[in-house]
Amino acid sequence: MRFLGYKQQQLTLSKDEASKPLLIMLEEDRMRLDEVVVTGQGMSISKRRLSTDVVSIGEKELQDVPATRIDQLLQAKLPNAQIKLTGGQAGASSMVRSRGINSAFINSTPIIYVDGVRMDNLNTRAAIGGGSAQGAAISAIADIPMDNIERIEFINGGAATTLYGSDAANGVIQIITKKGGSERTELTLDTQMGVETPTTDFLFFDRTKDLLFQNGFYQKHNVGLSGGQGGFGYSFSGGYTKSTGVQIFDNNSNERIDLRTGFRAGLGDKLTYESSFSYINNSYKRNRNGNQGGYTALWFAESGASAITGPKFNPDIDAQTPEEFEQMKEYVAEAERLQNNKIRVNRFQTSQIFRYNPLDNLVFKAAGGVDYRVQNDKVVQTNQYLSHTGGKPVDNQGSIANYDRKFLGLTFELNGQYEFRTDNFSFVTTVGGQLFRNEDFQVAYRGENIRDGALTISGAAIRTSDEYITEVVNYGIYVQENIGFKDKAFIDLGVRGDGNSAFGKNIGTQYYPKVGFSYIPSAEPYFDRIASVISSAKVRGNYGIAGNFPTPFANDRTISFTGFLGEQAAYFGQPGNTELKPERVATFESGIDLGLWGDRVIFSGGYYHSITSDALFMVPPAPSTGESNQLRNIGKIRNKGFEFKATVVPVETPDFTLSASASLNTLDNKVISSGGAAPFNINGFSARTIQTVVQEGYPIGFLRGNYGYFNAEGILERTEAQQYLGTTIPDLFGNLGINLRYKSLTFFANADYQKGAYASSFDRQFRFNYGASNEGIPQAEIDANKRTNWLNFTNMFVEKTDYLKVRTIGMNYSIKPQLWNGVVKNVSIGFTAVNPLNFASSSFDPETTISGSAQGQGGATTGGISYATYSAPRQFLGSLRLNF
Repeated sequence: MRFLGYKQQQLTLSKDEASKPLLIMLEEDRMRLDEVVVTGQGMSISKRRLSTDVVSIGEKELQDVPATRIDQLLQAKLPNAQIKLTGGQAGASSMVRSRGINSAFINSTPIIYVDGVRMDNLNTRAAIGGGSAQGAAISAIADIPMDNIERIEFINGGAATTLYGSDAANGVIQIITKKGGSERTELTLDTQMGVETPTTDFLFFDRTKDLLFQNGFYQKHNVGLSGGQGGFGYSFSGGYTKSTGVQIFDNNSNERIDLRTGFRAGLGDKLTYESSFSYINNSYKRNRNGNQGGYTALWFAESGASAITGPKFNPDIDAQTPEEFEQMKEYVAEAERLQNNKIRVNRFQTSQIFRYNPLDNLVFKAAGGVDYRVQNDKVVQTNQYLSHTGGKPVDNQGSIANYDRKFLGLTFELNGQYEFRTDNFSFVTTVGGQLFRNEDFQVAYRGENIRDGALTISGAAIRTSDEYITEVVNYGIYVQENIGFKDKAFIDLGVRGDGNSAFGKNIGTQYYPKVGFSYIPSAEPYFDRIASVISSAKVRGNYGIAGNFPTPFANDRTISFTGFLGEQAAYFGQPGNTELKPERVATFESGIDLGLWGDRVIFSGGYYHSITSDALFMVPPAPSTGESNQLRNIGKIRNKGFEFKATVVPVETPDFTLSASASLNTLDNKVISSGGAAPFNINGFSARTIQTVVQEGYPIGFLRGNYGYFNAEGILERTEAQQYLGTTIPDLFGNLGINLRYKSLTFFANADYQKGAYASSFDRQFRFNYGASNEGIPQAEIDANKRTNWLNFTNMFVEKTDYLKVRTIGMNYSIKPQLWNGVVKNVSIGFTAVNPLNFASSSFDPETTISGSAQGQGGATTGGISYATYSAPRQFLGSLRLNF
């Protein structure tokens, strides 16, 4: 007897028993050894056979989390990964990492698949970026479909991702959507509404809240329809979400429309077809954020820039008289009202899958799909806005800037799986091939000296444009063999060979092998003696290699052409690299999974050690060549650590259940070798201010700046330039969760934490410079040198960023009313608080660090610099779900 989520049970029945009704009670399978997964395996395979860890999150676990984007949904759900939103602006980028930072050049965001189709996962600013180079870049993850999800699977690199080849060293997230329901039609209506409030915990001035923020309104409505009969199934969902945001004049509002369908059909006895479609329309309104030049609200208010902007106010807002503050409020209100910055995203995704079973133990699968995403970023600056914020009238500086990005991703995969069993052995053989092609086309078109009221650049006196185009094709074949002995001991072997259009012409096929084992000692007869204490156990270990392919076209030698005095002019372009190849991340890992006291306690522990060889560094040429920097495989990076997670169910009765979960992960990251390359920055500003840097012997993205030494009197004595100021990567992180059920009432809470990282507050540094606050600088230094040394002791503005953040607290109550002759099957009423509590060692929000990425689009970043960035708001939401 099998049922998803429960332990398999074998029964022997007599003829008399077989003809009578049976009551069979299945035990919940918390170890999930017999759960079937697909991510990283080519096709379906049970977890007991795997030498790696696959995290699987089901619909029930996802249902009650009121998230608006997939990374936010997973924030406290993935035990061995860390997800941080870099700001509170709608659609802001995030930092996602699990086993450290394995590249100094490529972003750590995992690749994302929806029903086997590779999605656009850009999580930094685009190459042509729309004024957000150091501000709140828009993330392509923010509009990945959220509705109609059946489950989500996550693998965090190493041997688990080997079969994805040159594209998976950072891990893989796969979203599997619904393709049908039960044998009857089911209708679900779901609504969430509530209040959004600004997170003011980390504001320096009390009056900033009154100056810049408002309470907002959030609403989300969804309708779902599913059903099926025989071999046919269907599922549909449609959703509408609107948030006014918490910034005045709704300057951080978001409106979204989601449509998704899924189908499955049996096309005969041996052929099945599955299809899914989704469409997303996402609209954002943005105010100016971070380092975008001119007036930006948080820089003006919190960084003390009000002392040099517009009418020039007293930068100590809390010390202003009521009359002064009222004047400032009027100035800020007009500056915010006159902004017109909008982003619109349209996204279409589809997946088509055919499965053919010519034999009971042989299956072939052909899959293909498209991800098409179009983003338009429009920034309108009127003469009225510039006159107001600049403090002097202008009539010829109005401008409109448009930044368009179109992404087209095509994915094709064909594979087959054959399963063969003997008395003691089982063999699962998987062979397949995959191809994906990504096209990224960007264009910027700007108009300057344009009249107020214009919304297109057609009337501009000056019009300019720019373009960016990139294409990449990756193709590979893979073979995997999983050998089992008596369903308790398994060996896992596999290899993938890849070609890629970004490889140098002298680089042939790149191979990625893996080998692993898993052993289930609890399946042994001798284990019965301790089964009352250790109810289930699994030991696993593996070694595998995955890759990160280089930037498309970085292998090519080019000549650059730029106009000069109205004529063509040629000069050295990119030198090219015929030996350019992917980064190779080799990972060894071992672990143990235990179920204790009847699986009341589930514990998993493991250790990993990964080495990135052929790491990509941008290398400057000899000055005499006159050439530009070139991407080369010269570095080596190490990540190692322990991963622990546990779930405890101390109480479980028919009426009452209490469960708690926790994870703890350690991380040690280091650049072992830079291949002789000089240190370079991946985020930040000039070397004179603050940067996050890559340098041999240090963690990736450590803080580097001026270190000031003060004498006994508190006066700056000397400054040592470009010193190590702390790592931006935590050495400890994890999450916490609790669930309590009493009959039909459920309470839940989730949190995550980190320890050991540092960040620099540029806001504090500016506040000191503009005289808004002394920020802990000795008075003797101010008396002696005033504030002229503000950049000479950057170490004084660096803080530890340990935190514990409660992401959600909520409750749900379900009832089965007798309404309309049983038409309403179930009613669920809930209340959830999102981001309700923050506990941090830093004076600023440790998460809201600029996304940066000095290496350009898709570049590596570790955060570490807090500068004029909004915190994610709090939400207090009520929900109602009706099932028909």
